[in-house]
Amino acid sequence: MFNRVIVSVVGSSESGKTTAVEALIKGLTKRGYTVASAKRIPEKEFTIDTEGKDTWRHATAGASTVLSVAPNELTNIKKVDTTKYSLEQIVAEFPDEVDIIILEGFKALVGQDMTIPKIVATKTVNEISEALKRYKNILTFIGHIPDGKVETEIPFLDALKEPEKLVDLVNKKVAVLVERKRKREEKITIQIDEQTLPLGNFVQDIIRNAVLAMVSSLKGVKIKGEEKVSIVIKRLSRG
Repeated sequence: MFNRVIVSVVGSSESGKTTAVEALIKGLTKRGYTVASAKRIPEKEFTIDTEGKDTWRHATAGASTVLSVAPNELTNIKKVDTTKYSLEQIVAEFPDEVDIIILEGFKALVGQDMTIPKIVATKTVNEISEALKRYKNILTFIGHIPDGKVETEIPFLDALKEPEKLVDLVNKKVAVLVERKRKREEKITIQIDEQTLPLGNFVQDIIRNAVLAMVSSLKGVKIKGEEKVSIVIKRLSRG
């Protein structure tokens, strides 16, 4: 489904998800990966903005997107309805150069996706049993380590006491995928609405050469072959 390397951390409230995400970001960054993250926030009235601040006033006045540009931070605030967003739309918000995307939450979107390894934070044996039914491709459980028997071969880790073991486990899972992603070097991507089309190298070469040839014939355009070219075809209005 995705041409990205994604790891998901899911579980109930106050089960240690954010602690695990922190450990993964720190550990994987130290190992040379570029890591990005996304957090699912269920509160409908939540905003990262602050009421009364200039950016808040911009958005309240009707701006659909507000950029807050500070010396060491750039924040992109989009006023959009995300309730129907697909996982692919969310992932598309990240830059291509990101090696690993860590998702906290989004259990409804990732639960049955076999391509996304999941770290499941639990507090009780019942939560473990429910997770085994709800999620596919569980990499490990964290948080509650059951005293009794749980019929599963999935490992249990204490992410708070042994964060490096968690990082090691994820690194072992994603290292080859990241290396493959870095070597793939897609020359072109085609996206139709929210769907990104998979393209082989041969097809990429054909489309790339054809587009660059047409663009280079335009007046005032000089193509070196290293440019980034974006073409957006909008829907035709009816009526």
